[in-house]
Amino acid sequence: MQWLEPRPHRRLPIRLTPLIDVVFILLLFFMLTSRLTPMGLVQLDTASERSTSPSEQTEPARLHIGSGRRLLWQGEALDAEGVEQKLAQYRGDAVRLSTAESVPLSEFTLWLGKIRSQDLEPLWQRLDGERESP
Repeated sequence: MQWLEPRPHRRLPIRLTPLIDVVFILLLFFMLTSRLTPMGLVQLDTASERSTSPSEQTEPARLHIGSGRRLLWQGEALDAEGVEQKLAQYRGDAVRLSTAESVPLSEFTLWLGKIRSQDLEPLWQRLDGERESP
C-alpha cells in the first residue's frame, strides 16, 4: 500500500537568463573580432555590361555634393535642375560621386538614384573635410 501519491510530472520552465548571457557573449566576441573596413573609395557596381578598350576609357565625370545641398558638376556650381540636365547630356560610362561628411544619407541616395536612372555607373567617394573640388 502506498501512503503518498506520486507527484504529477511537471515540465520545468526554460530559464532565459543563461541564454541571454550566451547571446551577449557571442555578440561581444563577433564585435571584437570583426574588422571594420574603411570606406574610402567604393565602386558600387562592379559588373559592367559595357566594355571599352583602354584607349577609349576616359576619366569619369565628377559630381560633388557639399553641405547645404551645394552641387558641383566638374567643379562648376549648379542647381539641381542644372545637374540633372548635365547627367542627361553626359555620354560617358561613369560618374564619380563625392560627398562631404555632413551630407545626409537621403541626399546621397537621391543623387545615386538619379545617376543610375541615366544608366551610368556610380563611383562613390567620401571626402575628408569639406573640399569643394574633388
